[in-house]
Amino acid sequence: MLSHEDNELLTRVEGAAPMGAYLREYWTPAVRSERLVADGAPVQVRLFGENFVAFRATNGQVGFLDEACPHRGASLALARNENCALRCIYHGWKIDVTGTVVEVPSEPAERLTDMADKIAVGKYPAREAGGVVWVYLGAHDDPPSFPRFPFDDVPADHVRALAAETNCNWLQAVEGTLDSSHVSILHQSWLGQSSGSLGETAEDSAPRYESDDTGYGIRFAAIRHAGADRMHVRVTEFVMPWTAYIPTGDEDRIAIIGTPIDDEHSRQWFIRWNDDHPLTEDTDTHFWYRDLTGAPDDFAELVRGKQSWGQDRALMAAGHFSGFSNLVLEDVAIQESQGPIVDRSREKLGTSDIAVVRTRRMLLNSVRTHEKNAEVFGQADPFARPGTAGVAMTLDTGDDWRTAATGEARYV
Repeated sequence: MLSHEDNELLTRVEGAAPMGAYLREYWTPAVRSERLVADGAPVQVRLFGENFVAFRATNGQVGFLDEACPHRGASLALARNENCALRCIYHGWKIDVTGTVVEVPSEPAERLTDMADKIAVGKYPAREAGGVVWVYLGAHDDPPSFPRFPFDDVPADHVRALAAETNCNWLQAVEGTLDSSHVSILHQSWLGQSSGSLGETAEDSAPRYESDDTGYGIRFAAIRHAGADRMHVRVTEFVMPWTAYIPTGDEDRIAIIGTPIDDEHSRQWFIRWNDDHPLTEDTDTHFWYRDLTGAPDDFAELVRGKQSWGQDRALMAAGHFSGFSNLVLEDVAIQESQGPIVDRSREKLGTSDIAVVRTRRMLLNSVRTHEKNAEVFGQADPFARPGTAGVAMTLDTGDDWRTAATGEARYV
């Protein structure tokens, strides 16, 4: 368990909170690229308790600005998107993708140059990768190098991003992705549908963990018995501060990212890709993704407002373990059921929680280091990335899973 003070340090991200300042130094996934249409409506984005707008200009560039117009605070989500700039509909002030005020029709023309030089507009660097717009909200004028992702080089139709806006703190989403022991229990009704090795996790619900620190985070191996002289190993790559590459047991790859909307709400990203072929409608019926693609910008809306998050007790009576119609929605329900911010000072932890405990420790050490000297974990080598992006293997007992995982490396 954690002290109350450490729990506050880990979870609070608004205002001057140290964790918020630390996390802002990373490129943050903000909005799906497909939502931004050239000269189309700006999209409201809330991150770290602050409100922004993202828009795609006439020339295809992405702008990311504070939502409030610098004049009188009207929302730029209402703005006209025209000629590579947003025009506030209140008084017509026009701001381009660089955050420069280029027109002030409510003032004499001769004042424009003087005003434009003095008006500070909150503008932020934005990049696109994996079907997602990423933004840098940190304190430096020059952002860190944009990271390399395992899905960087695949064609656009080989990768798809989905998001959920959940009613809980960002860390709950992150911890759920690192906890391999729950796969054998919470998700047990789905394991037999896996065409790969995921189903083997059902045979042993109490994995033992081994892990290694890496230049980008931590590599976790959850090791289970898989019959006489065999073991099943799920290797999850955690990339600081919020990304987990998890083994699905099938040919598609998944990155799961939990980011803060504010202290008590988070946005959870599923970036799914296939190295070898396009993602199709048929693959969208897979038990991981069923129904989610109908709400790609917030699939948590499928359970929001429903009693017990839409849990079906009749389905449970018929033999389904959890009573949820989708594996991912099981995770959403559990994370929200823990409350807006888990009181980790009351937890009773065991050996199955080692991955969560180690991640908390790394985050605590990193945020304290950042407070002291502004160092940001992993940015000394911003292009480092895990070679496996998560892998599941069945090995002989006594085999070295590290060697086997290295043999599976594809992203180097």
